[in-house]
Amino acid sequence: MNSLIKVLFSSILLMISVAPGYAEVILKDLQGQSTPFSELKGKWVFINYWAGWCQTCLDEIPEFNRFYQQHKNDPIALYAVNFDALPLFEQKNLIRRFNINYPSLLNDPATDLRLGDISGVPVTFIFNPKGQLVKTLYGGQSVDSLNKVMENQS
Repeated sequence: MNSLIKVLFSSILLMISVAPGYAEVILKDLQGQSTPFSELKGKWVFINYWAGWCQTCLDEIPEFNRFYQQHKNDPIALYAVNFDALPLFEQKNLIRRFNINYPSLLNDPATDLRLGDISGVPVTFIFNPKGQLVKTLYGGQSVDSLNKVMENQS
């Protein structure tokens, strides 16, 4: 009986440890840097989906560049995600062409972060320092609109 209880207990622990809600989300950027999402706790996290064919996306890139520069010494992480999931070399070419100065993710974290089905761009997901999704912004953004989210949530 004791061995049966041990087996059941071990099985339950194994199921819990591999359940989707307990898996660690790893954000891997185009430079090969991997960052566990849990290490971003204590920071505001902005994840912006964009595409090269989306004029509104291209128009907001300078705003995200300014936001990134403005907050480079603050507890803020900003990531770009290419909506079209292009091959690495194509993504790098677009990033260079459109002058994206903030990190771009190689992997799309939407499923792991439970962001839902992303059907259009641009869209920006914002997580508070506790790691909670607090805002989803649709359409083009400005430095002011991004800063306001943090001000309104504080």
